[in-house]
Amino acid sequence: MERLYFDANATTPVHPEVYEKMDPYLREEFGNPSSIHHWGQRARGALEEARFQVANFLRCSPSEVVFTGSGTEANNLAILGLVSRLAEQRVSSLKNLGGHCVVSAIEHSSVLDPFRWLEGWGIEVTYIPTDASGRVDPQRVIDSIREETFLVSLMLVNNETGVVQPVQEVGRVVRERRIPLHVDAIQGAGKIPVVPMELGADFLTLAPHKTEGPKGVGVLYVRKGCKLSPVIRGGSLDGGLRGGTHNVPAIVGCGVALARLDEEYLFRVAEKASLRDRFEGALQDRLSVEVNGKGAERVWNTSNIAFPGVTADVLLVRLDQAGIAASRGSACASGSTKPSHVLLAMGLERDRVLSSLRFSFLPSITEREVDLAVDIIEECVKDLRR
Repeated sequence: MERLYFDANATTPVHPEVYEKMDPYLREEFGNPSSIHHWGQRARGALEEARFQVANFLRCSPSEVVFTGSGTEANNLAILGLVSRLAEQRVSSLKNLGGHCVVSAIEHSSVLDPFRWLEGWGIEVTYIPTDASGRVDPQRVIDSIREETFLVSLMLVNNETGVVQPVQEVGRVVRERRIPLHVDAIQGAGKIPVVPMELGADFLTLAPHKTEGPKGVGVLYVRKGCKLSPVIRGGSLDGGLRGGTHNVPAIVGCGVALARLDEEYLFRVAEKASLRDRFEGALQDRLSVEVNGKGAERVWNTSNIAFPGVTADVLLVRLDQAGIAASRGSACASGSTKPSHVLLAMGLERDRVLSSLRFSFLPSITEREVDLAVDIIEECVKDLRR
């Protein structure tokens, strides 16, 4: 049975070019980059080369690049690190900090959960829903800002629908008001340009395993002049923001993976939006389905589709048995029986939400794979509806 992997927004295979560069640092180049001897300094050189590659990708200074253990850690460091810094500057206790934050209701759990935790410490948080297409209204974000607002967080691309969010519009305003902006760009890298200065971002996160790089490494861009406090203590890595030993093989892979995503690459993969449209159009022709987020600008590789009359969890299992890997949404929410908070924030009815699946394509997707997937999905859905 041929297997089709349509869950690229969860993770991607490591590209051969990336693996080739990582391999020596898994074997002979094993030094700790914090050590001053020969082995350590060779590892340090590789680490700093990767930092330069990431900075080149982001068009920023290498000193603004912080390596973390994951995208989740990077998001937590941006949010909780800023709050910790403010608490240290203003008061002796986080409980007395107060203040206000604005965040979209469709963020990844690694953003939403820290904000929910902060609410327990007396910090007010305004959650902004989207319109029916899955796009946040930038004016609504701006209108929610108060005098005491100290952080705005808005993702670049939604991981479930692929809808591109109006970060640049929000960024212009918050920069004028001197309010820090955090951008989760993890699902944007490799699909659209990611340039923090153009977006108006003070903090921006990446995870290379979404772009044919390795797991176990994340990136946090910290704009020069912005200050954070560490959330993982026990060392002085990356400007004192992290404890622990650098994951050199993964960091090397991160640098190579992001270096591959140049303008030519973005142009080439953007042309594959025609395959996404072919996939959606064929399913709409053959089945009664609804495309979530269809009315908004979306990245080329993501389709979120509702199959009325079918429970998504049941269809997901049936598709896996038939050879197709898809998902209900974020991999970090795998196993949860709760309906998608993203689709609910769009105002979709609960039955539609519970019948929706996400299909996300690798850069190597072909027309033949799309057509084969449509055939298999049609058969599975019709069988379940019967």
